[in-house]
Amino acid sequence: MTATERLPPLEEERVSAFLAQATDLYPAVSAAGFADIRDDLARLGLTPGDAVLVCLPNGLPMVGTYFAALLQGLVPLAVAPSTPAARVRALAERLQARAVVATRVEPARYGARRSYPVGNCHAAVLDARESTPYRAGDVLLLTSGTRGMFTACVHRVESLLRNAQRHSASVRLSGRDVVLVTLPLYYSYALVAQVFAAYVRSAPVVISGPPFSPAAYHQTVERHAVTHSSLTPSIVRQLLARPAPHALRAGVLTVGGDRLAPEEVGALLAARPDGELYLTYGLTEAGPRVSTLAAHDEPAVRHASVGLPLPGVRAFLRGGTGSDGSGELLVESDTVLVGRIGEDRSADSQVLVGPNVIATGDVFHIDDDGYLYFRRRLSDFLMVRGEKVSLNSVRQAAHTVPGVVHCAPRPAVADDGSIVFDVDVTVRRPGSDAEQAVRQALTTLLMPWERPRRIRVHAAGPDAFRK
Repeated sequence: MTATERLPPLEEERVSAFLAQATDLYPAVSAAGFADIRDDLARLGLTPGDAVLVCLPNGLPMVGTYFAALLQGLVPLAVAPSTPAARVRALAERLQARAVVATRVEPARYGARRSYPVGNCHAAVLDARESTPYRAGDVLLLTSGTRGMFTACVHRVESLLRNAQRHSASVRLSGRDVVLVTLPLYYSYALVAQVFAAYVRSAPVVISGPPFSPAAYHQTVERHAVTHSSLTPSIVRQLLARPAPHALRAGVLTVGGDRLAPEEVGALLAARPDGELYLTYGLTEAGPRVSTLAAHDEPAVRHASVGLPLPGVRAFLRGGTGSDGSGELLVESDTVLVGRIGEDRSADSQVLVGPNVIATGDVFHIDDDGYLYFRRRLSDFLMVRGEKVSLNSVRQAAHTVPGVVHCAPRPAVADDGSIVFDVDVTVRRPGSDAEQAVRQALTTLLMPWERPRRIRVHAAGPDAFRK
């Protein structure tokens, strides 16, 4: 690491100062002081290396709990607060977590005996295990939506901070900026590329949403003098559908999480004549950001690109078979994951393919100047109403129902033109309650956007087998 990459320490004094200058716009619970959160977390009796699921909405309690866990050598995993309790419990068991922190906790639903206060939130402490697979300084991040619902990446906190510093340099983030966080903090894009990036640059953060509202976004940008925000393409499309007020015209906007079409990039640049626009690419396994395109400084011919790799990142292809030499993108960096936990060992994919090298599962073209152009995804996921849905997670949920021998999700188009999916389920003993049992399982384990539009139940043939 060069001198210019020297990272600020993760220490209590700096974290306290960072949280003190943060603004929480829509607190779901009153924000306790960081010292109270820290002390309450310490009273849970956890030891360094113990994993903690942080199931809190965007806000200072979530960020404070996350940083307090890191400072105590615990291993945090941010989880969507709307995640069904059955899924959280299964996730905790699969990942060998020791505690769950949420706004409200019913201990019995997680297999615990009682709850404990953590600031103004609560924690359930799970049964102790003989050993933990983690060590102090590890961080868990849920995978990029393609590996199943119970799989997490294991990272080192210093590598995430290093990735945040490199990304923040590529999008010109400094301590003079005000960073608006509107994306869910259980996404690595918001957690690392915004909160960690703001931390390493000593920039104040304004924490909002979800849900996202164009009107609220514009008001927040103007009222809090926001200079830096990050959005997904689906949110950008909401903004482009409305006349852009003055607040949208200046400052820095970064876009990631999916691909913007070149014509949408052009429209966004036209709507923000005085602003900077950065298109970014990344995935959780990479730690997470990989490349950046300063679209406002590039000709229109490059608006289909996600730019050049960050410093310290090497991107190259394998299996180049496309007419333009496209192939699967491999990424080499000292910020990639150190391992995965909880995955189905029968999966035929391998992420770590060499020392500090991952296979992304994305097909890219790289031009002669080194710019990256996304072509398609290799693994099976869908973008449903702006959310990444792992079809493998849907299959896993269906197979929790006794008698289910096969589950086949099928993409479809809704009446309004949006992408949805239906599911064909094969069962050993079909009956009037088979569809109800499958639907109940999917409702219990899946997030609302992961649930199929329709479920069709079929009888298994004599040669059917349990997947």
